[in-house]
Amino acid sequence: MAKERVPSHTRFFSRVSFPWGASGVAIGVAVLLVGSAALGGLWLSHHGGRLYLGNTYPVRGSYEWHLSAWLAAALAVAAGVLSYGFRLSRVLPWRRLLGVSYVGAAVWALALALVAGPAAVARPLTDHTEYLHDVARVQGIGAYLRTFTWHIVDIGHGPLWTTHVSGHPPLVTLLFVLLSRVGLPQPGWAAALCVLTGAAAAPAVLSTTRLLAGEQRARAAAPFVVAAPVALWIATSADAIFTGVSAVGICALAHAAGRLDREGDVLAGLGGLALGGCLFLSYGLVLLAPLAVAVVAVRRRIRPLLVAAITVGAVVAAFAAAGFWWLDGLHLASRRVIDGPAHQERPWGYFLFANPAAVAVAAGPAVVAALPRLSRLHRILRTRRGDGAPRPDRFLVLPAASLLAMAVATLSDMSRGEVERIYLPWTVWLLPLAAALPVNALRGWLAAQLGWALLIAATTTLSW
Repeated sequence: MAKERVPSHTRFFSRVSFPWGASGVAIGVAVLLVGSAALGGLWLSHHGGRLYLGNTYPVRGSYEWHLSAWLAAALAVAAGVLSYGFRLSRVLPWRRLLGVSYVGAAVWALALALVAGPAAVARPLTDHTEYLHDVARVQGIGAYLRTFTWHIVDIGHGPLWTTHVSGHPPLVTLLFVLLSRVGLPQPGWAAALCVLTGAAAAPAVLSTTRLLAGEQRARAAAPFVVAAPVALWIATSADAIFTGVSAVGICALAHAAGRLDREGDVLAGLGGLALGGCLFLSYGLVLLAPLAVAVVAVRRRIRPLLVAAITVGAVVAAFAAAGFWWLDGLHLASRRVIDGPAHQERPWGYFLFANPAAVAVAAGPAVVAALPRLSRLHRILRTRRGDGAPRPDRFLVLPAASLLAMAVATLSDMSRGEVERIYLPWTVWLLPLAAALPVNALRGWLAAQLGWALLIAATTTLSW
């Protein structure tokens, strides 16, 4: 009898041991965090506290059933991913797999958003606190950039920008202004921009995973990256734009670090251009620095960082020449946040554990179960090998850097809640960890990821 051929990624992962005990502990800690955040939120709200999260602690939203044909459509998409996800990730040519991952990520995000009905896709962007509210106020781009800081806090220059416009640099609002100028002012087009840009994170994360950890690891990770619970906030929030742009920038830097020719400098420049743009999408994206350093330092290279830094400096200089100085914007936006009722009334101590709980909700159970895999990071830190060969544990520097960035953001006291969307640019780098789970359990963990996302979509109206 002919011996059955075992898929290559199965052979690879069958040699990787994983501590089931540690996985169970990680899940238990996550359940404790989420449960404590839920109960703590309820207790605070019933004793006069205000968390500005609705009632779905630790994420922002409200409980509401969504049982319709649209849920059946999302279930069908999930069934397709579960049935064919690993098979396609194994047999498709690599470039085609990246294309399929992009389409799949967009379809999954849209399917989850549609569970609450077609109107729910663009509804989050129509709130009075959102960017679209102020698009009509922008008459000229030059004047907009020169006077942007006049309307963050009240210094006597007229009406203030709405909440999200004032809390971010001018580029994100400018994107929606340009979309309106080309004849696409409707919220549906803005939602499409968010979803299509956010979906770019999937191929960027997979390409970086392949470069650092090898193609087998990246192929095994593909279904987890494409069909993650984070898709609930890719559709629809502007943070999806931040996520897609930043992931592409980190991916470009990773590829630059693996090259010694002029094309490597070009890739480093493009990575710097994307990351420099991120500084003008959200002030908090300065915390992408640990990822940028990690993805280059793990290859024992410094030149790509220098080239990228020069490009970032050029982006900052260009905005300064146009009239917007980043540090002024950061100072005024911080003042508005700190003086605002949402910051003053939200207890910081609560979010020290509610923020990690929200990240666990967005990442999903499979990622949480795989977090103990980070214990092998010390092998990367101790090794003296400087060659460019992919190694399975090398990718661990990116989730570790992401966790560091999110910890700094929480401890800085500038992100009290709503981090299920705010931390998306870092959460997506945790997703490939799920591929390190035991190979015979990968399909079950993927089912858990899909089921978790569907449960939230069917029972919750999210605010983003």
